[in-house]
Amino acid sequence: MVAGSHSQVSVAPVAPARLWKASVDTRNLIPKLIPDQVESIVLPEGDGGVGSVTQLNFGPALKDIKYVKHKGEQGRDIGTKLKSCNFEVKMEATSERGTKTTVKIDYDTLGDSPLSQEDADNIVGGVLGQTKAIEGHLQANPDAYA
Repeated sequence: MVAGSHSQVSVAPVAPARLWKASVDTRNLIPKLIPDQVESIVLPEGDGGVGSVTQLNFGPALKDIKYVKHKGEQGRDIGTKLKSCNFEVKMEATSERGTKTTVKIDYDTLGDSPLSQEDADNIVGGVLGQTKAIEGHLQANPDAYA
């Protein structure tokens, strides 16, 4: 087992409050924005609060992944390459009234080597890709999540 960490940063010209409100509503918003990547987001267990299980059902653009269940029970690379993976998403205001989003993963691999740069970039990039889709929606719809 190898412990590792990887992060990426993105800057959006959208206020943090709007980006956060839209990000909290991802269960409804993301399948509308990127249906080729995320067909639906469902709650197989719970009501969306603490202890709930959220399942992202992926679309045809992600051929090798059918779904991910949050809580680390099942999903992408858990059980094949990773023993565990923890995400941290941090949104900070910029001086230009935008948002700097940092996505960081901390992980433990199953094997004796860290994740490849490509695998780590793909995991973090998936989260940032959703953030970019939300950003585009908010820019095109200035009253949304205001």
